Amino acid sequence: MRNRTPQISLQSAKTSILGIEQREFQDRSVRKSRNADVSGVIEEEFGKYLIKAGILSGNSVARAFPKPPAKTQTMIADAVGETPAMAIEALKEILGERDRRRSGQRRLDGNSGTHVPSEREYTEALRQVRFTPAQITMLRALSIAGKEGLTVGQLSQAAGHKSRGASLKAFKKVGLLIAEYLDLDLPETGSEQNDGAAQILAFSHIESDDEPATWIMHQELRGAVLSVL
Repeated sequence: MRNRTPQISLQSAKTSILGIEQREFQDRSVRKSRNADVSGVIEEEFGKYLIKAGILSGNSVARAFPKPPAKTQTMIADAVGETPAMAIEALKEILGERDRRRSGQRRLDGNSGTHVPSEREYTEALRQVRFTPAQITMLRALSIAGKEGLTVGQLSQAAGHKSRGASLKAFKKVGLLIAEYLDLDLPETGSEQNDGAAQILAFSHIESDDEPATWIMHQELRGAVLSVL
């Protein structure tokens, strides 16, 4: 019996080469930040992105990554040009269009008046932003609570905080971190309970004057938390 030679399609070969080149460029970009002697790689911040450009296999290529202190350097978008500088300008156009498209797709929440990011946006933010264990616990607890929501006291208990004030402060911080990563405009602040940063995560619901308000997580964020955290 003759051994059969594995068949490799032209498409799979191209894909493999592209993957190798992508890793090669990313490795060179990372080395640039560690070794100033590496030539041919340009770094430039653009909004929430870090752009790295250089010559790869004879082509001028620019690639965008999450800006530090993001947890990973997953490539977000790339572009080519006649020179690295031109590739950077082309990439900026792509990133600008990406942000405009995302902004236009956000849902207006009728309860808080907040433009809520999509589940995909929340998912990206959760994968990149560094949260404390207590903040992660709060996100998980609120997502599990679903449409019933949790009071500030219940959030405080879940996170192990000694005071509701500390819990609310930590909750707002999560909203600020996500808003900063996604470059979101914070909703106008109503009261301390209905803070704009907190509204990035949830909306406040009051059943009656005799009962404390509950925070109900936006369904898009709930899906992202359940899939990422």
